[in-house]
Amino acid sequence: MKKGIIITIAVLLIVSVIGFAGCSLLGGTTDSLASGNGKTTENGSSGTSSVSGGGTTVAELQAEIAKYQAKIAELTAADEALDGRVDSLEEDFQKMIDDTNSATYTDATKEELEAALAKYQGIVEVLADRTESLNAAMEQYSKIIDAYGDRVEELEKLLQQTISEKGDDIGAYANVYVYSVLNLTCTETKKSGVSGCQGTGFIISSDGYVLTNNHVISYEVNEINYDDYRGRNVWGERMYGTKTVGYEYSSIVAAFDEAATTYAGKTYTLEFIYRDPSYDLALCKIKEAAPAGTTWKAIPFYDGSVTRGDELLVLGNARGFGLSATAGLVSATGKKFTDSDYPDLTFIQTDAAINGGNSGGPAINIYGGLVGVVNSKFVSIIRNSFYTSEIEDVEGMGFAIELDKVKEFLAAASTAKSIEVKYETVTAPTAVQAS
Repeated sequence: MKKGIIITIAVLLIVSVIGFAGCSLLGGTTDSLASGNGKTTENGSSGTSSVSGGGTTVAELQAEIAKYQAKIAELTAADEALDGRVDSLEEDFQKMIDDTNSATYTDATKEELEAALAKYQGIVEVLADRTESLNAAMEQYSKIIDAYGDRVEELEKLLQQTISEKGDDIGAYANVYVYSVLNLTCTETKKSGVSGCQGTGFIISSDGYVLTNNHVISYEVNEINYDDYRGRNVWGERMYGTKTVGYEYSSIVAAFDEAATTYAGKTYTLEFIYRDPSYDLALCKIKEAAPAGTTWKAIPFYDGSVTRGDELLVLGNARGFGLSATAGLVSATGKKFTDSDYPDLTFIQTDAAINGGNSGGPAINIYGGLVGVVNSKFVSIIRNSFYTSEIEDVEGMGFAIELDKVKEFLAAASTAKSIEVKYETVTAPTAVQAS
C-alpha cells in the first residue's frame, strides 16, 4: 500500500506513527428478531411492536426507556435485599434448631421443658410467617420487573422502528445499545512481562455470547523452540531457535457504560470460548446470569445489503475511556488486503472515527443492525530520508470485518465447540427499502 499503513487495533507505538486504531495497551509505553437459522421479523413492519408510535419522538422514547430501566434497577436492588433478608432469617432459624438440639435439660422439670418447647415453636412460627411474607414480596417484585422488562423491550422495538423509518438519527442507537456494548479489560496473571489490553466487545445473543477481536483477548510471545536445535555456542551451551506462540489473556473483565443503570458499577467475567486469528474474531460468554427478570440485550445482525454511501455508527471503548459513538459513511465494501495478516477477509471501509480501544466494537447501520466488527484503520506515517522528512497523511480510513465473514466465524465456532449461538436479525422497513 502506497498511502499509509494498516494496523490492527492492538498496539500503540509513539514513534513515527501518528494515527492509531483499536485496542489500548495497559502498562508499557502505550497508552426474527430471530436466531440465525430461525424466523426473521421485519423492523418497522406491522406486528413488530404492540406499542403505537403515534407522534412520539425519538427523544421521548429514549426518556421513557430510561425511566423504566431506572425502575428495573431499583426493584432489582430491592429484590436482592429481600433475598438477603430471607437468607438471614433461614440462618437464624437453623441456629435456633441447632441450639435446641444441643441444649441439655438434665435438671429441668417437665413444665420447664414444655415452656421452652412452646417458646421455640412460637419463634419458629414467627420466622416462618416472616419468610413467607418476604417470599411473597419477592415474587411480586419479580412480576413487576418482568412487566417493566417487557415494556422496555416494546419501547426499544418502537424506538428502533422510529429511527429507521425517519432515517435521520442514526446516533440514537448509541443509547439503544448501552446494554449491549462492553468495555473490555484483559490482563495476564499467569505470565510475567505481558502488557494488558483494553478493547470492546458486544452481546450477540440473549444468553450472553459476546463477540470481539482476536487481537483484543489474545497476545503473542516469542518462546524457545526446542525442536529447532542449532548446535552449541562458544561456551558450549545448546542453542535453539524461537517460535511465536499465541495465548488468550487469563482474565477478561467486562463493564457496561454508566448509562446502563441496571448494570452500572458492576463488572462481569467473560469466559473464552473460541478464536480464529485468520478472522481476527473471538467468541466469549458472560459467566454471570443476567439480572432478575431480564436477559442479555443483543445487537441484531442486519439481514440485507450494505452499499457505499450508507450511514454507519461505530460504538466502542475508545482509548479505554468508556463507551463512545462516532458516525460516518460506508466508503466502500468488499475491501481486501492480501499483504496483511488477514488476506482472506473482506472489510467495510468507513470514515467514522476509530481510535485505540474501538477494536471489537460493532458497526451499525440506520436500521439498528450489525453490519461489521471494527478491526483496523490506516494511519499517517512519517518517511525520513537523508535530505527530507515527509508526512504521508491519511484521513478517515477505518475498516470493519464484513458480516458475512462474522457469520462464517460463528458457524466454525459452533461446530468446533458444539454450541449454538442464536443471534437475532433485523431488516429494513418495507416502506424504505430500495425499489
